[in-house]
Amino acid sequence: MRLATALATALMLATLTGGSASAAEPVVANLRAAIEKKVKFVAGGTIFQCEGTQCVAARPNYRTITLEACQQLSRRFGAIERLGDARRSLSAEKLAACNGSRA
Repeated sequence: MRLATALATALMLATLTGGSASAAEPVVANLRAAIEKKVKFVAGGTIFQCEGTQCVAARPNYRTITLEACQQLSRRFGAIERLGDARRSLSAEKLAACNGSRA
């Protein structure tokens, strides 16, 4: 019986710590030019909260840091200087392609 209780406790702790460790970091798009008022905008299948020179996706998904999402943001807000989170970001080549697609 003690073994079953210990296993149940270990499983519960693993579930709790695993859930918090897998939470996604916010993704930030840095805009070249500031926008005048707060805007919510969907790009890459997630909601960005935009204000000033930043758009932040608090709940990103696998499509948030992509050329497609960058192009959607760029068409709406102008040139994007950076799109990424603390661990990764869109490459310089993809940023150039993103900003070039505005024409």
